Amino acid sequence: MQAQATCLPVTSSLEAGTDAGANEPAERRDDASAAPVPGPAAEPTAGAGHRSWTAALLAERPSVLLREELSRFGVGLGLASLYGLSLGARQGGVSFVRHAAGVPAAMIAVACVGVPALTIVLTLFDAPLDPPRALSATARAAAATGLVLGGLAPASALFVVTSGADATAALMGLLGLAVGGAVGICVLLRDLGAVLQREGGVAGVSRSTAALVVFAAFAVVLALRVWWGMLPILKGGAL
Repeated sequence: MQAQATCLPVTSSLEAGTDAGANEPAERRDDASAAPVPGPAAEPTAGAGHRSWTAALLAERPSVLLREELSRFGVGLGLASLYGLSLGARQGGVSFVRHAAGVPAAMIAVACVGVPALTIVLTLFDAPLDPPRALSATARAAAATGLVLGGLAPASALFVVTSGADATAALMGLLGLAVGGAVGICVLLRDLGAVLQREGGVAGVSRSTAALVVFAAFAVVLALRVWWGMLPILKGGAL
């Protein structure tokens, strides 16, 4: 009798616990059983931080290294020469070489003549612009120009070869040069203007802005002069 009496409370407690679990709301049990399971979305993507070649080419770099900036400038010249090849497709032969050399020649002239002169003028105005920063801005501008001209090269070749009149071919070629040159000048002025506005005063910024505007006009005239003298397609089109 005593052994049976001691077993009765245990049995009743187990039944009570079972009943409590059965009477527990289904929502609570579902919430308790639902545990976060890591899926494929939670796994990091392998190439999440990878930049494209174009973004790396045009990216601003914290430190200016001469070798890297010259390499970026050279890439821009190489891409621009592709546009020159497309212009030379109308006449063929030696015209390929002349146009491939003539298109990037204007970029070299602006970089070697215009940018140093602008740097000297800004130095006279006490503008906070050092030669390494000017070199970096010039390299980025050349890379941007080369990317635009290289992208327009296939369309330019199509228009130049299929145009019936020389003037039409020359006009289409000059239009692509204008677009690429405008993009490069905008990139150069934006980079230089950002440095001057960040560290210069109000009077210094005004003088520097005027110098940048004059430089932009000078760069356009210089580039057109070089292209007119070195690109036979423009002379053949009587432009």
